[in-house]
Amino acid sequence: MDDNFQNFPPRRAHSGFNLNNGMEVLQSLEGSSFPSTSRLNSNDSQNECFTVWEPLQLRQEWTISNFSKALDLATPGTCMRSRNFRDESMPEICWQLCLYPGGKREENVGNVSLFLKMSTTQTTREFTVRAEYRFYFVDDTGNARFSNVNTGDFKVKPSKGSHSWGLRNIPRPKVLNCICSDNSLHIICQIELVPDFSKLQTHIRRDRKCDTGQLTKEYLERTHKMLETGEGSDCIIQCENKEFSVHKFVLIAHSEVFRAMFSHKNMLENMESRINLTDTNPTAVHQMLTYMYSGNLPDGFADEHAPFLIEISEKYGLDPLKILCQDKLISRLAPTNVCGMLELADTHNADLLMSACIPIVRTHIRQLLSSDDWAEIKNTNPKLVNSVLEKVVTFDNAPPPQKKIRLVQEAFYRP
Repeated sequence: MDDNFQNFPPRRAHSGFNLNNGMEVLQSLEGSSFPSTSRLNSNDSQNECFTVWEPLQLRQEWTISNFSKALDLATPGTCMRSRNFRDESMPEICWQLCLYPGGKREENVGNVSLFLKMSTTQTTREFTVRAEYRFYFVDDTGNARFSNVNTGDFKVKPSKGSHSWGLRNIPRPKVLNCICSDNSLHIICQIELVPDFSKLQTHIRRDRKCDTGQLTKEYLERTHKMLETGEGSDCIIQCENKEFSVHKFVLIAHSEVFRAMFSHKNMLENMESRINLTDTNPTAVHQMLTYMYSGNLPDGFADEHAPFLIEISEKYGLDPLKILCQDKLISRLAPTNVCGMLELADTHNADLLMSACIPIVRTHIRQLLSSDDWAEIKNTNPKLVNSVLEKVVTFDNAPPPQKKIRLVQEAFYRP
């Protein structure tokens, strides 16, 4: 074993080209076309590669029984050693803990010395390994009562079979404080080291400049076009004097109501491939179908469309459409329209919209209480007023909403 033990200090934690001047050269270049400077400097065929590596992690746990007696009897230089441990990726390197209960040398009397030793099974090769090592003395509960972190360069030459770094002077009282209830000392050593770089593999980076968001938009655009053209349609939705040529599979994919409608052979809608919607309007039907085919609402969606759209989304079990509709309204919330939004949210059980209205009401409470819109709600729906005021009073102490809107608008096709 190398006697060169040391106390390691604390860790801190374009190419270009020239054309010769002269008339002859200029004349020879007349009429010739040259690539622009930007094209010359660009690298159309990029050569890229990548190397992935991670530091190796090793861990050794070592329990020494009757340690208080070892402290009493051990003399300087008396060494206790753990079993060797290693990482399979570096089979030539072995690690071992060396503990001196009485200190490493005479000058360390009254202290405990602890070292991490690196050795090798090779007799002809020199090794240098940089490692961060951590020592812990843990109690019965697994909590560290003593810890130390250092970094060292472990160097092993053919003439010297090992090299150690560690601590010479750990105060004896500090070690006594770490002894477990069964009179044992439990040591944990964690090592993080750089692997053998010569064995790392480097890979060519393939050109994968693919805009998946754009691909999704194009996919939805093509799907929405099938609604606009009616190509391949196998069903008609009739609302008032407006007919929509649609595809059954789209309706079935988004609505369990439509799925049930087309799964029963004796239902009129299934036999005639025609659905008559009499309790809504063509605008709401168009917006519902736009959502089914594109995942979004038309740009012409207005606040006055919301009641009909939320109603039709509830009737046909289109919860995402109801959420999307509320999200559109929430983005337009203001003191001037919050009263109408409250009534809409209350009528159609739009919880997300209601939750978004409360902070607006709380912030502008004085202005709203004196408004005609608020007075009208008090007269027509006093229960709603009481509910809103109760929510305003308890707003600061309310837990965060359990249901959040998470709509990735960028992935939608906007008709």
